Amino acid sequence: MNRLSVVLGIALCALYPACLSAQALPHSPQTLTPSERNEIADFRAAQAKLLAGPQSALGMVSLEKLTDGDTSIGSASTSKICIDHLSPQIGMVQLHGDNISFVPPAKGFPKDLTIGGKPATAGPVLFDKDGTSPVFREGSVNFVLRHKFGYFLVGRDTQAPALLAFKALQWYAPNAHYRIVGTWKPWPQPHTLRVANILGQVNEETSYGIAEFTLDGQTVQLEPTFVQRKDKPLFLVFRDRTSRTTTYEGGRFLDIATPSNGLNKPGTVVLDFNQARNPLCAFSSHTSCPIPPVQNRLSVAIPAGEKRYKP
Repeated sequence: MNRLSVVLGIALCALYPACLSAQALPHSPQTLTPSERNEIADFRAAQAKLLAGPQSALGMVSLEKLTDGDTSIGSASTSKICIDHLSPQIGMVQLHGDNISFVPPAKGFPKDLTIGGKPATAGPVLFDKDGTSPVFREGSVNFVLRHKFGYFLVGRDTQAPALLAFKALQWYAPNAHYRIVGTWKPWPQPHTLRVANILGQVNEETSYGIAEFTLDGQTVQLEPTFVQRKDKPLFLVFRDRTSRTTTYEGGRFLDIATPSNGLNKPGTVVLDFNQARNPLCAFSSHTSCPIPPVQNRLSVAIPAGEKRYKP
């Protein structure tokens, strides 16, 4: 549409107000700008690249809670934790209370097994400040031990069949109707939001306020939590009516930029549901994901963003 057409259209609508709702003007709130479309495209490309890469959820092959005593690890059916593509026995985790160590099988560690990038040696397992051990690696398989809500083994395989079979993600077409500028309503003081995951564990997260907007005639309120990152520090776990049909039944995630006036003052906030994404649990049963809090379970449909994964 050229400039003259726009001017004539505005002039005509001044004489005939009924045409205002139908007149297509530049930068209509129902039209995505080129930069917004590019942002959505870049985000979706990054998600596909992540799912095809070595940190893909499709490559997650083990999530096991360690019990007190000895836990053997390997590909043999007699291993307590059995992972394909490992040697029959690579070693044993010995857990006694809060003392945890890794020891070799009877014939010694496999020659190519490394721990933290170095040849495997027996000894206590050390954890960083986040409760994660050095990486154990043999061939295409790597795993770590994690110390949170108990001790867990989390394993990945870059040759996992589900990862090798990955082709593409499924998305709704970008739609300006679901790029929403909402009202940011901060709490008088930040408070703790308890967020459970599918294992029944409860994390305590910081909440600064709620985002409120109107969608299809219904007032919607959503409560994100805060994560320590620069560009989009608000993290939303939500479920909507499409979770029953076309999107992942466990809900989806959305990363949100800082509100217009900061976290502690009223302002506006942009929720671009075209960038709603699936959690790890949508791709592998060997994962743990947060469950949408009750206040983030919506009765409206948001047919935007990522659909259910179909291999």
